Amino acid sequence: MAVKRTGQPSFVEALMPKGAGANAALDRLAGLVKWYRFEKLIGHLRDEGSPGRPGYPVLVLFRAVLLQSLYGLSERELEEALGDRLSFKRF
Repeated sequence: MAVKRTGQPSFVEALMPKGAGANAALDRLAGLVKWYRFEKLIGHLRDEGSPGRPGYPVLVLFRAVLLQSLYGLSERELEEALGDRLSFKRF
């Protein structure tokens, strides 16, 4: 399966002032955790070579589930928050 590219800001995000939508707790968590270790553990869960629509990298999905757990969100609320909150997108 192809993998979507992540990390590039949208046009609107690029125009916003630096620090807009910042969340100190999420920034600190992102800096403290060694994410490559999690990627090694869960990276095999997705088959990169299968056909179909590109999927998100496993680590991105893991971080989304972590946000869901930390903020007590349902799947629908997580989807809305990821589309709406800049701090969630950056994390």
